[in-house]
Amino acid sequence: MKKFALAWLTGAWLLCAACGRHPQTPSTPTTDTLSRPDTAGTVFFPVADVIESEILQIDTIPVAIRKSISGNGHTDSGFIKPAEFHALAMQFLVPEFRDGQFEKNFTETSFIENSTQAATFTYSTTDKDLPLQRVDIITIPHGENHQMQSVYIERNRISGDSSILDKMFWRAGKQFQVISLIRVKGAAPLQRKLTVSWD
Repeated sequence: MKKFALAWLTGAWLLCAACGRHPQTPSTPTTDTLSRPDTAGTVFFPVADVIESEILQIDTIPVAIRKSISGNGHTDSGFIKPAEFHALAMQFLVPEFRDGQFEKNFTETSFIENSTQAATFTYSTTDKDLPLQRVDIITIPHGENHQMQSVYIERNRISGDSSILDKMFWRAGKQFQVISLIRVKGAAPLQRKLTVSWD
């Protein structure tokens, strides 16, 4: 039921976006792909809702969850409980998705591949001072709707005396990964990779 609701949500969003953002215009030559900047600016893909649904779904299915952390030439891995999964996954629900800053400070560009009907939505900002810098979403056809296949997020944060760039990738129904590039003044940059899988 949750998968049906999720598919319906993304399908309805795509339908609303298509109806609200494509006024009648004269015919143009057909191309293999469609690339366009979005000028309507307020109806963005409900990425937070989709990720939150996936996080909650872990509570309803019997699945083993594996965590791996690598950095400084070492890798530690093992199985984790759903509570730890929730805590780690919550970093994908960045505040900007909920506080209105996403729609206010970002612009959308979309690209539809005609051969596969996969759609890519890229959200970017020109304000380099914002923590969230980029979001890429790929959706694929699923019945009469589209469903999210993956999300990529770039976000800056400060932790103590460290400046951190997180490159975050969520593959729907399978795993997420966070590569953190850590910079401390006067020291060489460090890289830490977290991978959590439940496929």
